[in-house]
Amino acid sequence: MYFKISGIVGAIAILLSNGSVFAEGVGVAIAQDAQRYITVGHDKLGNSVALDTKTIKGTTYKLYGIYGDGIFETTFDASCKESRLFRNRIAIYGSQGQLLQEDQEKGEIPFVANSSPGKGMQIVCQKIGAHGW
Repeated sequence: MYFKISGIVGAIAILLSNGSVFAEGVGVAIAQDAQRYITVGHDKLGNSVALDTKTIKGTTYKLYGIYGDGIFETTFDASCKESRLFRNRIAIYGSQGQLLQEDQEKGEIPFVANSSPGKGMQIVCQKIGAHGW
């Protein structure tokens, strides 16, 4: 599990930081899989927030972004026909892939079409052909 998370952290770090690598030694093959991550927005500091297209399972999806010298991972579940969005989990990982903090509190959040979670939801719902907006 550590290897998998560390690889994801490194790949996302490379993608989101426009080439400034804070996790050296990350496999180049992962970074070359750039189509895996779609930028769906930016945080308050201007860092990209990305949808991980390979982790989409039905209407569940993950967004990643830079958090300090690591990354955050937020898992969402969409109710496409009802335009409802649910947060399932937030995790913060350090630069070496270690889990630093985790919040598994689940709950509905407002669907805002131009937000990062909203844009991610739109991509996921269009992919499965089920959208209500």
